Amino acid sequence: MYINLAHKKAQELMDQGKYEKALDAFNKALALNPNDPNILSHRGVLYLHLNQKRKCFDDLELSLHLDSNYAYRYAALAYAREFFGDLDGAIALYEKAVELEPDDAISHNNLGLLREKKGYQQQAQRSFQKADKLAEMQKDFFAKIEENEHITTSRNGKENNPLPKPGSLQIPQGEKLQPKKLKESPPTSFTTVLKSIFTNKKTFKEFIYFIRNGFKLDKNDT
Repeated sequence: MYINLAHKKAQELMDQGKYEKALDAFNKALALNPNDPNILSHRGVLYLHLNQKRKCFDDLELSLHLDSNYAYRYAALAYAREFFGDLDGAIALYEKAVELEPDDAISHNNLGLLREKKGYQQQAQRSFQKADKLAEMQKDFFAKIEENEHITTSRNGKENNPLPKPGSLQIPQGEKLQPKKLKESPPTSFTTVLKSIFTNKKTFKEFIYFIRNGFKLDKNDT
């Protein structure tokens, strides 16, 4: 979500790897909207790219303080904590993230990886099992949508695998840690639309409910 034009420009510059120019744009964005948690979160990620540990933590921690009920804030800070070598801090933050958002497969997967690194094998396996189950639900959902749409030409031989095999931390869901450029043209199919918004937490929870309800909409939604 872009808060203002300077925020949009900052994200585009970061996506292009122009980090110093992106930093200037993020600073301008914050001057227009001081203490906005989204801009702070994204500037924190930029500081991660710049390997500026303290500034990265400062922005992500303030973003979390301003928006403490959003699980992504904890997952993003956890990702940064792990990046800079604080496994225990990252584990505690991922535990909070999955407490707030039990259906986040990425956070469960990352929590499992960190628990495994610390030697907590049983806890790690429980996290992986939860992540796999949620990933399968997501995969089944998109398979059902594709079946209903009769999509046969857009796969290009690639499997729809929403959660890669364990081995490295995955980008937390929510606002992406590495934002993509805004696209000029709309997606070409309903499935593509769904995948493009799937990182939104509220939408994810609605999808999970939809799956558990047998792919049926609530009568109030029709």
